[in-house]
Amino acid sequence: MKITRFEIIKVPPSWVWLRIHTDTEHTGLGEPYLENHADSVIAEVRRLEPFLIGKDPTRVEKLWKEMYESGSGYLGGPVKMSALSGIDIALWDLAGKAAGVPIYQMLGGQVHDRIKMYRATGGELPWTVDPGEPYQPGNPPRTNLKSGEPETYREAARILTEEWGFRALKMHIGLGDDLEATSKVNGVAERFAAAREGAGPDVDVAIDIHNPNPAIGRQMIEALAPHRPLFIEEPMPVERVDALAQIVEGTSATIAAGERWMGKWIFFDALSRGAISVMQPDICHAGGITECKKIATMGEAAYAKLALHCPLSPLALAASIQVDACSPNLLVQEHNEVNDSREKDKTIIGKGFFKDPFVLDAEGFIYVPDTPGLGIALDHRGFETIMSKPWSAVRG
Repeated sequence: MKITRFEIIKVPPSWVWLRIHTDTEHTGLGEPYLENHADSVIAEVRRLEPFLIGKDPTRVEKLWKEMYESGSGYLGGPVKMSALSGIDIALWDLAGKAAGVPIYQMLGGQVHDRIKMYRATGGELPWTVDPGEPYQPGNPPRTNLKSGEPETYREAARILTEEWGFRALKMHIGLGDDLEATSKVNGVAERFAAAREGAGPDVDVAIDIHNPNPAIGRQMIEALAPHRPLFIEEPMPVERVDALAQIVEGTSATIAAGERWMGKWIFFDALSRGAISVMQPDICHAGGITECKKIATMGEAAYAKLALHCPLSPLALAASIQVDACSPNLLVQEHNEVNDSREKDKTIIGKGFFKDPFVLDAEGFIYVPDTPGLGIALDHRGFETIMSKPWSAVRG
């Protein structure tokens, strides 16, 4: 089997997919995408394409190394790594289809039959949009509750657990990067406590505080730790692992980071310094399935858990699930709320994209597919409807 050509697919509302064609009936799907930089990643995919034409797509490790080392000594970077990641996912999809097995079977075999999902919750009540439409212009339910107030966080968490079936949530908050945010610290802790109360005692609740000034991050860790969050995500800007290790030293809270880290090397640094207990590589940025499986295994030796970052399309989620399924240290899996649908009291992820979308079970898990490659088949009628909608380079 040899690679013959690349096909770029711009999938509404703002995703980019790649289909790799071969000289056989097999094709592979991947998602080479970087938020708000789609055209740059597409250009990099086209630059890498000649390196792979005529090559055997099942030699994934060899092709990964050749792509990573291309570029006259300039290694890594978000655009290159996002392009490489999407190509890598498509190569693994091809390898699994050629072998007739799921990808996780080629990575050591299945550890988990089901994957626990978490849903993001902010300062508004949840709603759904039609497949292929952006989330922001959706139609939030009418309510007398004010956006961002503790009561709203409490009710949103209640709806997502009692009605939608999630058993893990993540609260989002933005404090900014200056010290004036000090006055907001107690308010964040109050809203988190409200979300925790709304979710109930048996539901895991994490919080993403989105890279505040390190001094504020330390205060947030101290304020949130008594509430026992599942994890506190990115308590400071992610450029300096040494500074992250300093501000988390001595805390009893579980610290998570990694969505903007690319390649195994920076995760090795963070784990070696004891800076994180939960690793959050993004399968579409960190290096694809190849690199994320290595990061997961490396973290296992440091007693760190895996919670793959995944705010993109259902295709990225399908790729993440393949790594989740064969990782003993899996904690929980993120997904993008824009991909949620509600039908007959069920929460469905990926409707319109796949013939068999993921369905949340009564315990907040989705089942791992057992079909070859990524384990997905396009819903051609639904996908045609999605593709008829506007595409934007700005992430929706």
